[in-house]
Amino acid sequence: MRQDLSRRDLLRTAARAGAAGLVAPASRLAHAATISPEWEQMAAAARKEGKVSVNTFTGQGYARILKLFAQAYPEIKLEHTNLEPVEFSPRVIQERKASVYTWDVATMPMSTALQVLKPAGVWDPVRPVIVAPEAKNDANWRGGFDAGFLDRDRNLAYAFTLVRAPGVFVNVDQVREGELRSVKGLLAPKWKGRIAISDPRTIGSTFWPLTAARLRLGDGIMKQILVDQEPVLSRDRNQLTEFMVRGRYPIAIGLNALALQDFQAHGVGKNVKTQPLPELDYQSSGSGVWLLNRAPHPGAAKLLINWLLTKDAQVAWARELQTNSRFVGVEPGDPQAVVPPGLTLLQIDAEEQLPELVKTQDIARQLIR
Repeated sequence: MRQDLSRRDLLRTAARAGAAGLVAPASRLAHAATISPEWEQMAAAARKEGKVSVNTFTGQGYARILKLFAQAYPEIKLEHTNLEPVEFSPRVIQERKASVYTWDVATMPMSTALQVLKPAGVWDPVRPVIVAPEAKNDANWRGGFDAGFLDRDRNLAYAFTLVRAPGVFVNVDQVREGELRSVKGLLAPKWKGRIAISDPRTIGSTFWPLTAARLRLGDGIMKQILVDQEPVLSRDRNQLTEFMVRGRYPIAIGLNALALQDFQAHGVGKNVKTQPLPELDYQSSGSGVWLLNRAPHPGAAKLLINWLLTKDAQVAWARELQTNSRFVGVEPGDPQAVVPPGLTLLQIDAEEQLPELVKTQDIARQLIR
């Protein structure tokens, strides 16, 4: 393992190599869309604005996907930021108090967007801007088009991925095969003080699995994991991911999987694997695409959102982010996280689950001092 490289070095190298991973030429990604007059009208309005601003999670894959959009529409300047939700949310709210409107589109988890930014009045409904026939065709989406709306009104944001929970992250050099098959194994004395956890008070990739565990095992499981096992806690998922890559901890919950992919793409951290645990099992959409109100470039935002819902863009999304698209016929980017047809799992990021997620966060706040 090349542990002499810093994360910045690794990601800089990954970015230079990223173009080789593009899955389709930009001309192909634009072709299907530009054959309709409606699409050309939408693209013309976007070109007139000349710019679109989007925020995503960290991870080099997002930049490679958005580069395809920029190549298909070179007249539109694409500004891309990688602020994690815990950074993005307060910044958006603070900027709006000063009447500053920076972003047009964001991809972020449903829970944070609904819990924090919906009450702040940040979002416009995304349904009305989805106009492309390819995007709205029920036959193109697993479960139909409407299954992508996870808010109660089926209107606010669109989720186009579907993945099964990863469970926990383990360093296979330190955790033997078969040693960790359930939460009971996670509570073994040998792991006390040796588990890294992203702060469950604010970070969805941790309060999601803890909610699933709590609903199955009772509220007491929170204390067993967060207090009795004496884990290291951090609000910096990228830092914890680097700690795992460098072998500082054998087990982690709530890492930044995309940051881990960036490391592994450069040959580092390949001994870090995911280990499903039945008590932590659920399905999620990972993130949805959101439209900010008072967007400075609404026409370009509309074009980008519709472009993201084309099949070719979904192929790029699945492969570059190693995730699974709901678009029918797109090969899974993470075969291990495919939700088997006919299997009913808890949809952890549906708005109906928000009260349970809030309860998990509240319990975490009581336990973590």
